Amino acid sequence: MSNHSIAVTRVNNSCVLLELDGRAVLTDPWFTERWWLRRGEPLGLRIDELPPLTAVVVTNIATNHWDLRALRGLPAKASTPLYVPTAGMARRARALGFARAERLRWGDSRDLAPGLSLRVVPAGRTAIFPNNAYVFETAAGRVFFGGEIADAEGLEAYRPVELALLPVNGLRSPLGQRLVMGPEEAIAGAAALGARVLVPVHDAHGEDPFSRMFRPRGTGSDAVRLGGNDLVVADLPPGKRLDLNTVN
Repeated sequence: MSNHSIAVTRVNNSCVLLELDGRAVLTDPWFTERWWLRRGEPLGLRIDELPPLTAVVVTNIATNHWDLRALRGLPAKASTPLYVPTAGMARRARALGFARAERLRWGDSRDLAPGLSLRVVPAGRTAIFPNNAYVFETAAGRVFFGGEIADAEGLEAYRPVELALLPVNGLRSPLGQRLVMGPEEAIAGAAALGARVLVPVHDAHGEDPFSRMFRPRGTGSDAVRLGGNDLVVADLPPGKRLDLNTVN
C-alpha cells in the first residue's frame, strides 16, 4: 500500500477492505455463512489474508454486516479499534477480546491515524436497528461508505468524494418497503456525493431461507449500465482490488 492513495478490495456483500493513504480499514465484516444466510458469491479474502488493520467499522447488527464469530480469529483484535452502532454490540466485542470496541453515534468522529479520520453520518431510513454510515478523510480524498443505506437524502453534505460505496440490490421487505438502495438510488447517491468512482456493494443474492423473505431488484451490472460519463462505476467481483490512481 502506497501513501496518498485510495484502493478498495471487495470481500463480499458490504464487506470491503479499504486502503487509505497506506492504512487498511475493514467494513461490515462477513466471512462465515450460516445455514439460513448464504453469500451467493465467492469469498474474496479470508480473515487470515487481511493485512494489519487500522480499524474495523460496522454499519448495523445484521449477520451479513456483523460477523463477530469470524472476527474473534483476527490476530490483533486486542489493539484494533472496532466501531459499532450499539452499546450491546460493543459489549459483546469487548467480551471476545476487542478491548477498543466502541459505540459511535451519528455525528461522532475519530482520528484513526495521522492524516486519516472518520466521521459517522446518518444512514437515511433504517429498518429495525440503528444504522451508521461512515465518511473517511485522507490526503488522497474523501471516501463514503454506506453499507445498508436506503436513499440519497442529505448526501450532498459530504461532497465531493473520490469513492462512494453504496448498495445496489435494492432489497425490499415482505411488505414492500425498500431496505437498501437499488441501482437507481446508488447512481443518484453517487451524484449527490459528487463521487468520481462508485463501487457497488450489498450485491449478494443468496439462496437460503432468510433471503427468500426479501426481494432484490438490482445488481452491480445494472448500476454500470446506468452510470454516466462523469461517474466511473466499478462493479468489482469478490477479491478484485481497484486502485483509484489507475482510474481516469
